[in-house]
Amino acid sequence: MKLILKLFMMISLIYLSACDDNNTTEPEESVPLKAVTAKDIKAGTTGKTYYRFSDSTVVTGADTATNKWDIAFTKTTIFTNSGTSGSGQGAAVVLTNTDFIGLKEAPADGYKTDAANTPAIATGSGNGWYLYDAQSHTIKAATGVVLVIKSGEGKYAKVQITSYYKGAPETPGATDVSGYYTFKYFYQPDGSKKLE
Repeated sequence: MKLILKLFMMISLIYLSACDDNNTTEPEESVPLKAVTAKDIKAGTTGKTYYRFSDSTVVTGADTATNKWDIAFTKTTIFTNSGTSGSGQGAAVVLTNTDFIGLKEAPADGYKTDAANTPAIATGSGNGWYLYDAQSHTIKAATGVVLVIKSGEGKYAKVQITSYYKGAPETPGATDVSGYYTFKYFYQPDGSKKLE
């Protein structure tokens, strides 16, 4: 009888300690993701300037030969970490007449990878992300163009270029210094196509 009573007390203590408030864990509160603005990322004039979305970093050194970068810039050309430009899982689709905030999900298809002399994001005025103004001799980000990028690791981001000039002047002029990208982006680290 004493043995049964001792077993009962031990089981009761184990049960009560398992129910102790100090041992409960609160569910983690998820931190909402938000758009990031990258300012004055200097484009390469002959080589590429590499950029990573996950930590908002310009990538240099050995990482430029891996999947640890997402987009790269040479003058007005934007490259993805794919095909002839990189060893990553990158790709891009250019969406026109699109609201950056209103774009809630990455498209299922339509992605292109970089090929020799043909980057995934088309170059030239009116072909990709910009328009050339022949009167002011300036490059202006095309209104309503959103780039959906697959990162070097195959995750999704939406990107909108807002300026090609140092300091992102609202109305760039011929004397403003060009080759400095300012863009906003939303990166989805969980690998889903959700872009909000």
